[in-house]
Amino acid sequence: MLLTLSYHETAQRPASAAFLRGSDPAAWLRELSRWNLPIHQLACYLVPESIRSVQVAGLFVVAAAPLPADVLEPYGAEADGRLFVPVQATLWPATAPDELAAALLWPRQLLHPSIGLVGFDTEDELSLVTLLDCTAPRATDWSRARPGIVPKPRLQQVRVLAPTVAEVLESFQSDVGTVPLAQLPGLAKNQPGSVRKAFNSLRHRLLTAVLAMIRWLPGLPAAPVVGVLGMVLLVVMAFALLASVVSQLGQGSLGGLIVPLTLLIVRIWRSFSNKDANQTIPTRPVTSARPGIFQRLENWLGGRIDNLEQKRQNEIERLLRLFSENTEEALKYAIPLGGPYQDRGTAPQSARLGLRSTNFNLGGLGGGGRVDTWNLDAYRHNLGLQYGAAATREIAAGRFKKAAYIYAHLLGDYQNAANALEQGGFYREAAALHKDHLRNLPAAAKCLEHGGLLLEAAEIYTELREHEKAGDLYQLLGQTELAARHYERGVSLFLGNQDHPAAARLLADKLADACRAQTVLLDGWASSKQPEVCLRQYFDVLAAQSAANLSAHVQQVFQQHTSAAQRIPLLQVLATVNEKHPAPELLTASRDIAYEVVGTEATAGNMAYLPLLRHFLPDDRLISADCSRFASRQPPRPLATSKLLSSSSAPQLDATIEWISAVTHGHQWVAIGTRDNRLHLARGNWYGHVEYHSWLADMSGVYVLLIADEQHGNTILLRTSEAVVLETKRLPRNKYFSVALTVECPSWLPPWPARVCLLPGGMTATAHLQAATITVQRYLAGGQGLPPFYAQLAVSIDAGEQEWPDELLYRDGYYYSCWGNYAVRWAEKGISQVHEVAEDSQAFQMAWSSYTPKLQLAVFTPFNLLLWEPHQRISKEPLPVYSPNFMVTGDMQFVSAEHLVMLDDSTAVLLRMQEQRYEQIRLIELEHIPVAVLRTINRQQFALLETTGRITLHQIGDE
Repeated sequence: MLLTLSYHETAQRPASAAFLRGSDPAAWLRELSRWNLPIHQLACYLVPESIRSVQVAGLFVVAAAPLPADVLEPYGAEADGRLFVPVQATLWPATAPDELAAALLWPRQLLHPSIGLVGFDTEDELSLVTLLDCTAPRATDWSRARPGIVPKPRLQQVRVLAPTVAEVLESFQSDVGTVPLAQLPGLAKNQPGSVRKAFNSLRHRLLTAVLAMIRWLPGLPAAPVVGVLGMVLLVVMAFALLASVVSQLGQGSLGGLIVPLTLLIVRIWRSFSNKDANQTIPTRPVTSARPGIFQRLENWLGGRIDNLEQKRQNEIERLLRLFSENTEEALKYAIPLGGPYQDRGTAPQSARLGLRSTNFNLGGLGGGGRVDTWNLDAYRHNLGLQYGAAATREIAAGRFKKAAYIYAHLLGDYQNAANALEQGGFYREAAALHKDHLRNLPAAAKCLEHGGLLLEAAEIYTELREHEKAGDLYQLLGQTELAARHYERGVSLFLGNQDHPAAARLLADKLADACRAQTVLLDGWASSKQPEVCLRQYFDVLAAQSAANLSAHVQQVFQQHTSAAQRIPLLQVLATVNEKHPAPELLTASRDIAYEVVGTEATAGNMAYLPLLRHFLPDDRLISADCSRFASRQPPRPLATSKLLSSSSAPQLDATIEWISAVTHGHQWVAIGTRDNRLHLARGNWYGHVEYHSWLADMSGVYVLLIADEQHGNTILLRTSEAVVLETKRLPRNKYFSVALTVECPSWLPPWPARVCLLPGGMTATAHLQAATITVQRYLAGGQGLPPFYAQLAVSIDAGEQEWPDELLYRDGYYYSCWGNYAVRWAEKGISQVHEVAEDSQAFQMAWSSYTPKLQLAVFTPFNLLLWEPHQRISKEPLPVYSPNFMVTGDMQFVSAEHLVMLDDSTAVLLRMQEQRYEQIRLIELEHIPVAVLRTINRQQFALLETTGRITLHQIGDE
């Protein structure tokens, strides 16, 4: 049978070999070098020109790895790699695999379209070393060598020149047009000119100054000279105000102001002096039914000022009406409601609203100028609603720049302005808001990363010492050397932070250095921080290597790296490893270790670990029953089984960490602390098991608080006083913890002092108070902001200097918090209650009870502990229930329906409710500063955590 080749336009098999034409070994080596494959993966054979000529026609190369796609003459394998034909050819006629294999004579055959069939024996394989001709070195004098041309530096990066603020503003100018005042209906009617505006402003300021002077003059000694003195002061003040206005308008406006100013002074003086020309000022007070000249002048001036204020209020009401008629036009006259850059000086007051540009002005955010301050106390809530609704409509319409203008320039909400810009794809502008105005570098870096501006994002991550993230971005940019340097820095930081699993993961996954990763993980197995995690990861790294023998490594770890106290944890790790990497040899080695360890424990009378044998005898269905029967027949001995902690066996957390906050969540607790300016987390249960996690961010000068609400989900927020990068920690469910937790520090949250609470459905809310208006912003789980809503209070609250931290609570549609000396409750629909809880002071702490069906709040003030039950029909106001003789400087928690624990710098006080009042039943002296009160799963106990990591258990009942 004669086999021939049939050509096809497409490849019929993958390329696993190639034919290199020509007889030049240098050309062959250059081509092989271009493939960038290890030499031990290449098998080379010389191909003759024909059966009649032994001249070399080319080199046939068989590769054990994928070949480049641009190989000129690729070949594919048939008959289990014994026959190689062109990838675009098939054999004709078709043959069965066994028939073809029987016809082949040599270990490898090449079927070339023109040369024909060529067979190669094993000894025909060519060593590439024989292609190199290395002659003997010649005696040469190299002392006369001169330095050559210095090569040009390697191109490291290509960057797009970032636009300046002026260029950004210029690009926004074309988005929003402006309309002259004369063409605007309603608001443009009777709009005064510049001179008239200046005169109105001068008149208001003059009237205000004269009113103050009139109220001051009656206090002077009575004499006829008072009238002359008043006139002189009036003229001097008037022309001083005139000079200030002229300096703003220019010298050309002086003539237009002198005449109206003179007429105004004459009018004021004649109106009140002619009526009393024949009267003399009495030397002592006299009783008269008719008001005197100063009283009448004061009444007249007050009326003129009230008239101007009324005009300004009418203008605000016209603005509100215009929003319902034409939002586009109303925005041009909108008055900013707040922001950190407002009120940099006072501009002349006017009775008219001026035209404003609705361009998002990135450059103007940080340099507020003089403004005409309007009294918006009565209109702030309605204006805020109109602005928020307008911003929502602009986002829905796809006009993200205008929505950013509303948020940033009108509402002073730079967080939502940045979110709007990011939604619209304006990532660099959004990042500028985060970086330059919100001082939130993590959010700026993430924004740039989402926008594909990887180089700028990597630089910010480097500044934040997030070297792993920076390395990932440089890897995407193709800068592998720079990425490797950042990965090495990340490994050093992780090891310095005693985070062996993270350092090993970086070594194995990013640096492809499995040997160093294994060494690091064995060191972690010997340490007290996450040893089981390190050992499981150690076997995972070994299993990723194709030639690894896990059973031999298991024996080595057991014999050389496992102490007596680690033998049981080793069995628990091996049970997991056998499930994840099943192999007969591994199971046999693990079973032998299990027999030895469990047998030793059983001999000592500890039968608690007999059930572990079932993991290593998966086919024995009776092993569990046999172990139970064997344990029940043994004489009773003290068992070392897991049991609830007692006061003498409470865990001691890592004392090298200064613990600062802790919360309970179900049957577990989470605590955070700092060491070497880095944040550490401990997760524990009430059976003594503790696991540790950590972050690399520099936390110097940053306050941290844990926020948890198990009624609203399994997320715990890390609330920081400044923006820092803290990656999300996912604490999984395992045999020690029945509920998985997520600990995160969202970069999109507004900075402190905005207050934060958790909402149902994974949402988060923030609250900010300004005068009598509370602004509430809600965020979805991913950080997308919902339209804010505003709660208008009945009183204006001066929160004063807000202390860290501040509480915020959400329950059944209502929000609860304390500002200043007021306890506040409000809802989304605007229903609010404000209760004064302290006089000339402020509420310091607020705690809520999870033991009562109706919400119960405890509010601590410097004078009283108050109990607030908002759902009680009799009284909804906080009532004093205890008068403390100390200051609550730490935590305050309910530990039962009737008991409350409060902490100060060195003691804990246990209170019990009796006859609508709290009574002190115990004072607990502590060795160190207490940090938190923790509820336990024993309803008759509570725990106290101190800064040194010491946890003590205390009975709730009387002792």
